Amino acid sequence: MTMMSDLSKGLVEEILSRVPITSLRAVRSTCKQWNCLTKDPSFTKKQCGKATKGLLVIMLNDFKVCLMSVNLHGIQNHKDVVDLSIKRIGELKQVKVYNVFYCYGLLLCHTKEKEGNTTRLVVWNPYLGQTSWIEPRISYHRSDMFVIGYDKNNNHKILRVFFEFVNNVEYEIYDFKSNSWRVLTISSTIVLYKRGVSLKGNTYFFAQERIKVEEVDKECVLLCFDFTRERFGPALHLPFHCDVRYDDMVLSSVREEHLAVLFQRLDTDKMEIWITTKIELNAVSWNKFLAVNTKTITGFEFEVEPRSFFVDEEKKVAVICDIHRFKPTKTGLYKTACIIGEDGYLKEVDLGEAVNVEESPYSCPLVCSYYVPRL
Repeated sequence: MTMMSDLSKGLVEEILSRVPITSLRAVRSTCKQWNCLTKDPSFTKKQCGKATKGLLVIMLNDFKVCLMSVNLHGIQNHKDVVDLSIKRIGELKQVKVYNVFYCYGLLLCHTKEKEGNTTRLVVWNPYLGQTSWIEPRISYHRSDMFVIGYDKNNNHKILRVFFEFVNNVEYEIYDFKSNSWRVLTISSTIVLYKRGVSLKGNTYFFAQERIKVEEVDKECVLLCFDFTRERFGPALHLPFHCDVRYDDMVLSSVREEHLAVLFQRLDTDKMEIWITTKIELNAVSWNKFLAVNTKTITGFEFEVEPRSFFVDEEKKVAVICDIHRFKPTKTGLYKTACIIGEDGYLKEVDLGEAVNVEESPYSCPLVCSYYVPRL
């Protein structure tokens, strides 16, 4: 009888590359040889190639980080073959995750602590099963904004934005080379809104100048934080006029190549999704990907308040995560993924019952980005 140990390295690599990413932890614990093999760059490249047949999306669900496998095969023909399966990728033991930021294979997680407004910070590589706890210079708070990126030398850094006093915005940066925080002196009247999104090492935010009492209308822009220069770039235009205080806007990335933005104006039923055709530190251009009227889509029973989304360019659909507020359960509300196409197609996928809706906005599933393993 032929044993696995009798097979060539190439054949073993081919067999193990067919194992789902969510099962790699069990594979690595089998023996030292398989542990080393699955951490080899050639193996990672081969496994990622097989994974591209479907979408792998990072999702924060009920304070746990999960990997959502998405198969939209047949959706263009309105066939009922949509498959959204959710699997946990490893686990941060005895830790609840309140918020998460994704950057090319790494997850920057803010923990949910018992002590009120405090939080801890951990960087997690779920593919390798490695964690790195980041100690603060000044105590972290849940209201702080954290993003992770890397400079032109592939050195990773963390940007922290927080309020030292009531209206005094402070910035500091953590450098993984020195394992320490540094204060950044940034003078700006710009206010960052919503969640940032990582793209090619830098982070993009919605931003707007501080509005004074006598000012009622300020243009919302896109702002990029450059981790090489450790500075914000110039304001980049959005393809629509909006007010971040009232309109629904959400950023997403498309396979580490483009930005996508979902826009729904407060006073209309129109929803638009735009994708960048070019994105640089000082220039951006857009193309409208999808435009629908949420009131006329067949079967659309409820108002969408998008918290997060991702798109499939090839199949011309968007998957939007939300809470089904008009379908209450005995103990809470249902989480749902709405799959919307340009021809009025809609399919709802039940993601289970929401817990702690009032305690955390992320009881609504928070989709981060396409997942790409990183060594």
